[in-house]
Amino acid sequence: MKGNKIFKAAFLVMIISILSRFLGLFRDMLVGYQFGASIYTDAYKAAVSVPETVFTIVGLAISTVFIPMLSKVKYDKNKDEMFKFSNNIISILLVISIIIFALGFIFTNEIVAFMFDGFSKEKFTLTVFLTRITLFNLLFLSINACYTAMLQVCEDFVIPSILGMFFNAPMIIYLLFFNDISIVGLTIANVIGNFLRVAVQVPVLYKHGYRFKLFINLKDERIKKILILIIPVIIGSGANSLNMVVDMKVASSLGDGAVSGLDFAQKIIVFANTAITTSIVTVMYPLMANKLNEGDNEGFSMYLTKSISIIALLLVPISIGFILLNKEIISAFYERGKFNDVAVGITASAFLGYSLVLPFTGVRDILNSSLFSMQKTKVTTINGIIGVVVNVILSISLSKIFGIFGVAIASTIASMITAVLLFISTRKFVGNFDVFPMIIKLFKISLSAIVMLLALTLLNNKINLNNAILTILLNGVVGAIIYFIACKILKVEEFNEVIDMIKNKVSKRGI
Repeated sequence: MKGNKIFKAAFLVMIISILSRFLGLFRDMLVGYQFGASIYTDAYKAAVSVPETVFTIVGLAISTVFIPMLSKVKYDKNKDEMFKFSNNIISILLVISIIIFALGFIFTNEIVAFMFDGFSKEKFTLTVFLTRITLFNLLFLSINACYTAMLQVCEDFVIPSILGMFFNAPMIIYLLFFNDISIVGLTIANVIGNFLRVAVQVPVLYKHGYRFKLFINLKDERIKKILILIIPVIIGSGANSLNMVVDMKVASSLGDGAVSGLDFAQKIIVFANTAITTSIVTVMYPLMANKLNEGDNEGFSMYLTKSISIIALLLVPISIGFILLNKEIISAFYERGKFNDVAVGITASAFLGYSLVLPFTGVRDILNSSLFSMQKTKVTTINGIIGVVVNVILSISLSKIFGIFGVAIASTIASMITAVLLFISTRKFVGNFDVFPMIIKLFKISLSAIVMLLALTLLNNKINLNNAILTILLNGVVGAIIYFIACKILKVEEFNEVIDMIKNKVSKRGI
């Protein structure tokens, strides 16, 4: 893919991902409306986080190692051999998932006690019950990671980006149309959603020629290679998930609603990050892996540089907007039904602490992916460990001073440090990575965002609309215009590419 085509693919996936992730936010709005920020939402979010943490750490690591391995098999041999190898991996994962499910079901009390030691007896009992339901997700999540990786290597990016729609649909339908809503029913709907994420990919893979066959061949040398790589990758790619576990563990001792507040705030951050960063990584990571397998280091460096610039271009102004309007954003999204002023205050405090992390999380994710492509798993492991250690120390200490804000800002600082360390490591390993032009681009983007911030601060001092949604809309429109003008004046290359792409789309439709 050439630069313009890359941007088009990333832009398409980004739009689809935004729609999918918005459904996730809408789901959380409904959860907040029905249950507020209470012991019920704390228990639900804690229960859901147990299997999701296992999936994110193990499943993400599997897919991260899986993509370059699949790409290599496809490049060296053919697609049929790639699918045969995939079936071997999926079969092994099924066995492992069943074992983890059984152990999790037996030791649920111990797992919940370790992860959420600050819960009251009532909240602990409810969390244990809900966790035993969500453990069924373990049977679906790892297979979902493999299927998604297979589609990405086949350069089918659209389906993976809309999986969130199928995941959220059962919960939204339940919360909107069922009578006698309960937290148990919501948990069951969550499991159904995870099943649908797997089921919807099957017919698409079928069109690509994939047929599932259950078999296990542990003598395959590629399996051994994955096992060697998987442990350091688990630590490296799972740093963000581990940080979230640390956040929730510390928040469990900060009173009712603290765990929910962190999660509600994190959902908006994840929405923005996933809609942009994940879209870019989804398109770029397989391409970077392919370039490495082809021996095209120059192409690899070009993809990496462009990815970082695009991420900064889109996430820096969003991050500043979140910081400026943290209370208004939380109020607009959640303040209705049982989600009262107290819940808004708790969530807004966490949201403020998380907001600054956006650009650094995006850069961290793409740099992690680039190092995985180069199989520099030792580096990602070390950086991941450093990030988790920093977060643990800061979360415990800052939470005692600033409460839930301290927990969130600790996670932000840890992500910043990890991103910087990954950047230094990537620059070391990529010999032809010319960092100076990228620094100039990042400086221009930051300067444009600062101009936007100053203008919006003056605007908000002059105009007080007393309405969260109108305030956000006014700041969004004015901020976008100012940022547009600043980027245009400073000649930000990636910004011009976006504008040219939109112009071409409009002109083609007009013909």
